[in-house]
Amino acid sequence: MRVSFCRVALALVVGSFPGLACDCGPSGPACAYATRAAAVFVGTVAFSDHDPALGLRQRTLVKFNVEEAFKGLPSKVRELWIDPGSFTSCYAEYSVGERLLVFAYGGGRTMPPDTSVMSIISGQVKGKSLPAGFNREKPPVVFSAPECSGTRLMRTEDHRNLKSDIEYLRQYKAGTATPSIRGRVTEDAHFGIFGFDPLPGLRDVTITVVGDGIQRSVKTDEYGYYVLPNMLVGRYMVKPSLPPYVTTWGPRDVEVPPRGCGSADFDMIAPGLIEGSVLDSTAKPAANIRVEVLRLGSNGKPIYYAHKETMTDRDGRYRLNELPSGNFQVGINLFRPPDPKTPYIPTKWSLDNGSSSIHLMPGEHKQISAIRLPPPSGIHKIEVDVHWPDGRPANGVTIWGEVGDHAATSGETDANGRAQLDVLERVAYRVEAKIWVGTGAGREVARSGATDLIPGREPIHLKLVLSRRTKEYR
Repeated sequence: MRVSFCRVALALVVGSFPGLACDCGPSGPACAYATRAAAVFVGTVAFSDHDPALGLRQRTLVKFNVEEAFKGLPSKVRELWIDPGSFTSCYAEYSVGERLLVFAYGGGRTMPPDTSVMSIISGQVKGKSLPAGFNREKPPVVFSAPECSGTRLMRTEDHRNLKSDIEYLRQYKAGTATPSIRGRVTEDAHFGIFGFDPLPGLRDVTITVVGDGIQRSVKTDEYGYYVLPNMLVGRYMVKPSLPPYVTTWGPRDVEVPPRGCGSADFDMIAPGLIEGSVLDSTAKPAANIRVEVLRLGSNGKPIYYAHKETMTDRDGRYRLNELPSGNFQVGINLFRPPDPKTPYIPTKWSLDNGSSSIHLMPGEHKQISAIRLPPPSGIHKIEVDVHWPDGRPANGVTIWGEVGDHAATSGETDANGRAQLDVLERVAYRVEAKIWVGTGAGREVARSGATDLIPGREPIHLKLVLSRRTKEYR
């Protein structure tokens, strides 16, 4: 039996929003989504007509090849269409070839399960033609799977979580799943964006559940997961404990439904500290210097946006506190790019053997040796000329000078295609000119491609040509 097509209006006017917002709560286990989802399956993205140049004002259709279905799909269904949250701030981007566990919903703009804020994007709609195989007269079923829907990548790094989710969903499909309480405990999971680095699970945390005259306990496994199966339907208080760790969330009230589960995730930290001092190039205490700490992942590289900073006092001393256990790097201009107030090439604390990694045990306070600053870098201006491929000067083009992943300097060309950039000596920059061109579906970024340079004292005059085109600005 074919379900009617969930049509999504091409324009919605539901009031004006001063800004866009999609506030997702922490994602829970599969059992927290299965009862509410209209369809649950594992599948691979076979098609997406997402256009990065159109922003959120686009109706996007994504086709999945279904590998295994757990709910809402007949066994013969092998293809499924998804709307990733068109015209909302909870718009999700799916890439062809990705394999995902999908929790799909009906009803177009229904709030995703873990969303506290979602904005509807009004205004002029930028249309797209229907994809090949999509019959306008007899359209297929289109489900909704925006951000916060519980949908997740099937990554090998998440094998423990995925194994537990898939086991539960197979039981759910077979009708053998029992009411339960389950979740995960992480260690300062909000200190950084972990991407493909597995979230730091916390093992051996005692999870205590109390309610209706029942008290049960279980410990988290090596990945931080726990399960209390065969719970009675009702409300319970769930509390984690593992000295010297603390959680700012406190105990959680959880309701166990007749089907599915009550879920409670926790984040804990055993506050650690790294302290030391900074000396200038003459070995004198360096006051008012920004000192940064970067959290390192399992691969030894900095975790994206996992940084904290503080300033040295008048004696050149600093303290970096509220740190979880793990490995860190400390230094100057490791995260933020050098600027005229802190004109130093990136400088890491390191031992004589070159090692720059600092390991903290849970709750450990560690004193490290002094960081010695290099001489401050001089500030210079470099000249930049930007032209179109036919030789015409390019007006209104932004020129970016990046240090690492961060914009450190910028300028805009005048009517003659000329601009100036302020740069620091001995600092490695990547310079590129970019400008949006075209409109609608033909909108692109004209760019020069990146030029690497390390300024010295000699004058620099760059000549850049906007010879490349891309759909995305980065």
